[in-house]
Formats: sequence, structure tokens, C-alpha cells
Amino acid sequence: MGEHVRLQVLVCAFAGSLASFGAHAQTLLQAPTEPGADLAFALASNGIHVVAGAPGSDDRAGRAYSIECIGQSCLAPVLVQANDLASGDLFGAAVSVFADTLVIGAPDQGSGAVYVYVYSGGSWQLQEKLSASAGVNGDRFGAAVSVLADRIAIGAPGADNGTGAAYVFENPGGNWTQTARLQAADADVDHALGSSVALGADTVVAGAPHWASSTVGAFSQGAAYVFVRTSPAWEQQARLQSTSPANGQLFGSALAVSGERALIGAPLANAGTGNAHVFLRTGSVWSHQAQITPAGGGLPGDRFGWSVSLDADQALIGAPFALDGCGASTRYVFAAGNWTASAETLVSDYVVGGLNGWSVSLLGPRRLIGVPGFSSAASHRGAAWLRDVGDGIFADGYESGAAALCIPD
Repeated sequence: MGEHVRLQVLVCAFAGSLASFGAHAQTLLQAPTEPGADLAFALASNGIHVVAGAPGSDDRAGRAYSIECIGQSCLAPVLVQANDLASGDLFGAAVSVFADTLVIGAPDQGSGAVYVYVYSGGSWQLQEKLSASAGVNGDRFGAAVSVLADRIAIGAPGADNGTGAAYVFENPGGNWTQTARLQAADADVDHALGSSVALGADTVVAGAPHWASSTVGAFSQGAAYVFVRTSPAWEQQARLQSTSPANGQLFGSALAVSGERALIGAPLANAGTGNAHVFLRTGSVWSHQAQITPAGGGLPGDRFGWSVSLDADQALIGAPFALDGCGASTRYVFAAGNWTASAETLVSDYVVGGLNGWSVSLLGPRRLIGVPGFSSAASHRGAAWLRDVGDGIFADGYESGAAALCIPD
């Protein structure tokens, strides 16, 4: 979501804190960030390490932090930062981690760059820096990243005058090599393919939130494209769209894949209330399974579907502008043919302007909620909330009254 970046100018240094515990035992993850760092602008977890991007750090050169968490118990944050960054690179604007591989995008470093780290000897070690073949300034290569096993998908929504592209890199023998540059069969200028990307088994899904039909006056209805590997080439399998396409809804600006399912956000649908869509693949055919709307109906401007995460039969969806900018995040569970909102508390303490749900990450019992506006002085130092139900001390139906503080009188 590079076009929605809400970063601030840095003004001073700050000594951050170790993880602390909220009133309901969710864990607040912070790091030594300065004003405007926007920690948790992007979030990812491999089940042990929580990785949070802070692209506003160091005059927007950017940083990322890795925090090792077992259940609710977390160690001090560890800085992950490249040594060749310059002001404005936005390192940490996109992050993805799988097993011992961590991928971090720096989309505003020239044509864009992606850094690949491996976990070795108790720390993240830089393995390789990736760039697109024939990239040019403004491509924003690295605005979205996804890693799965020995494959990385990278979005470059600014490529070819905003047409956008998604790149595939593979590492069969120790070196990462570009093996594909993917574009839509109906690619057009300003569609911004690659604004979001997600990897499945031999599958890449890439969002083009500014796709529009050929109807006069149509704009930014949005689409998501599915590409599959048919050894050794990749081909487009499907173009996914909202069941009710409308101008400006930005369908495809956030997406996630798990197994044969895809979850796609349309945060400006319904006058900006937002919604999300679940698609299911059977063989090579994709069908629309469900439209998920905010629990309680939501309000115009909430932007539900701004961030999404999917793991088997559970989904986590953020609405960072809900509750007057405090933000909200909701977990949904698929059972008996329906996606139903869980009543669990995901954030213990709300912060006015915190944008809770700007980023989300869901993996098994672990839920992560990014709050890049978090700060006692509203200075966007940023933070993330961790909730890990693996400790067995949480249950659905435990509501927090803290959100009431965010609703204007």
C-alpha cells in the first residue's frame, strides 16, 4: 500500500522499551524507535520470531526489528538493518518470514530493492540483495513481498508507468535467481499490479487495486490475479474480482493465501466501510466463497480490509480507521459453511490515532496487530500487540471496554 504511506518526519532519538504486558495479558511489542518510525507498518511471524518494519526510521531510510516470542514471553527486540541504506529508501515497508528466511523490502531505493536474510548462529544474517532486471526509478520493487520455502514473490506496482508487475525469485542451489516477471493478460497503465502479493504452492496471487473495467468512467475497482507455475513457465490462471465491483473500492490492495483459499480486501468498498472476499480453488477453478463484512456493520471510513491475514479456517482483518482512527481488528473463523466473527479481545489498550490493524499477521494460535501510530505523544513511534492463545489462558468472549475511549461523545 505504498500510496497510503503515513510516515512522519523524524525529529529526535528515543530509547525504546522491552516487551511489556497489557491489562488482559496481550503483549505490547515495542523497540527503540524515534518519532515517525511507524514500527509495525508491516508485520510477519514464523511462529517464533515476530518481525516488524519501521520504514520511517532514520529519516525514512528504515529499519526492521526481530523479536523472539515463546507464547506471551518475548525477548528484547533485535535490530535488522542493511548497511547501504539512504534517506527515503523505506526499508521495512514490507516484510515476510518463513522458517529461517526473512525478506524485507526497500521499495523507494532507486527502482526498489529486497534484502534476504537467513537465521544462523542466533541472528539474522544478510544472504543477498535482490533487484529487478531492467528496473527503473519509481518501479517500487519490494513494495510487497512474500516468501515460502525457496521461493519469493515481489511486487513492483510502479513498473511500466504504473502497470505494475510481480517477480518470482527462486533459490534451488544457494543463489536467488529471478525466474519470472508476471503481468496481467489485460495489463494497463496505472493498474498497479503487485501492490500486494502472496505465495501458495506453485501459486502467486498479486493485487491490482487500480484495475478498472473498460466502461467509461470506471476507476480503481480492483482485481487480483492468480498465476500458477506450469514447469518451468508461469501462466495466468484467474482474475478475481468483487462480486459487486464499484469505482474506487481498491479490491486487491491487501490479500493473503492459505492452501486453496485466497482472502482479498476491498477497504474502500461501501463508502469506505470496506469488506473482504474469500475465494476457493477447486482444481483450476476459483469460486467466490464469502464476502466478509465488519462485525456490527462498520461505518463509512473504517476501511475494513486494509490488512488481511489467512491461516486455514481463520482470518484476521484490520480496519485501521475505525473508532475515530483508533482502529480495530477482528478474527473470523470458518465453521458450518460460514465465516463468523470471534469475540476475543485482540488489543488491550486503544490509542487515539493508533491505527490498530494497519498491519495484521495470523499463524496458528498467534495473532499480531500493528499499531504504527502508537505513542504516548501521538508521534508514530509504533508498536504491535501480540496475543498467543497457545498459553491456554484466553477464551473467546472476553471483551475489553477500552475501545469506548475512542468513540467521540
